Amino acid sequence: MVLPKGLRAGGTKIRGRGMFHDSFPGGNIFLLGEEETRLVRDAYKFFIKNEVEEALSVYATAILKRYVEAVGIPKEKEAAYVAAMYLAGRHPFSFPNSVSKEEFAERFGLKASSLEWYTESISEKLGFIKIYDYNRFPYYIDPESVIGAVLKSVVKSTVEEISVRMILGIEVMSEEDVVEELVERLVDKLKIVPPVFKGEMHRVIRNLMREELKKAGKRER
Repeated sequence: MVLPKGLRAGGTKIRGRGMFHDSFPGGNIFLLGEEETRLVRDAYKFFIKNEVEEALSVYATAILKRYVEAVGIPKEKEAAYVAAMYLAGRHPFSFPNSVSKEEFAERFGLKASSLEWYTESISEKLGFIKIYDYNRFPYYIDPESVIGAVLKSVVKSTVEEISVRMILGIEVMSEEDVVEELVERLVDKLKIVPPVFKGEMHRVIRNLMREELKKAGKRER
């Protein structure tokens, strides 16, 4: 996958080392343990060795870093590296992306079953949202990406508005009408994902709304 120079998946600008590094004169606040740091560095070297472009390599390494912080050192390190790369490369705007897990695993000399296990583990632990194209190829929305942040923000503010309307006795639209309105706003107007995923976004937004409603209910008890 080719990204514009200086950008990582999700559209976040990467500053030059000097400009960013000098912003933290007190030292490196992102330090991991020795073993974790070595693994993160080895993962990046693995990606570069396999001719993965730098921006995507950095993003995949960032995903792996978050996973290591959540669960610790993986038993099959290279399988975890490749799974992080798989997730990084299959964001919605990589569509169309018809490379199967088997093909992707073979490229890195890995068993498809190992790629499958670590893809699911990383995806679940970090809260990635899986969506499919019309050929049932999977794509992933990183909750910490721009897409993920917009989704969460819009859904949260909508649920807040619904709760206020209910308190005030003002009419509230049905769940399906709210979901349809949000899909139209996010996909048709804001274009946060390609149109091919419009159907899938109904399911995603409905699930996010229900999760947010549960949280709101607990907060009000």
